[in-house]
Amino acid sequence: MVRSRPQRSWSLCFTLIIVLAAPAALSQQKHPLAGTWQANISKSQRHPNHLFKSATLRFEVTDELISFTYSGVNMSGVEESGTFKIHPDGKEHPIADAPGLVEVSRWAGPRLLDTVASQNGKVVGHSSYEVSEDGKTLTAKISGTDASGAGFEQVIVCDRE
Repeated sequence: MVRSRPQRSWSLCFTLIIVLAAPAALSQQKHPLAGTWQANISKSQRHPNHLFKSATLRFEVTDELISFTYSGVNMSGVEESGTFKIHPDGKEHPIADAPGLVEVSRWAGPRLLDTVASQNGKVVGHSSYEVSEDGKTLTAKISGTDASGAGFEQVIVCDRE
């Protein structure tokens, strides 16, 4: 699994969930996932090892690529940010900045994405992202194994900005 530094505790979680995909026919303007999302801490169910203080997620969606940018404050009070680019083709792709990890993303409907991260053929993370019918809420369900080898599960609810 990815080596974690204490100040990057919530970004490790997002490393497992970075993989986002979209149906090929939808453009950036029409895709429900596209845009900026703010984590609603009071509605979320964070794992004790991933108690980030704030998170903002931004998704740019094209037919061939998803660009995911995150920023926020981790549980140690340190600001973090990063950008990941993912090819939404349902095939294995290496995860940047996480040697040995691969991801596979599948769009499971017009508003639901399923992503699996694995290492040496073993699943180490699973996530799903669902945008509400009204397009105002994104719910990310995340589970996996963190850098310390401990399992975790959490639900992060985000509001559209």
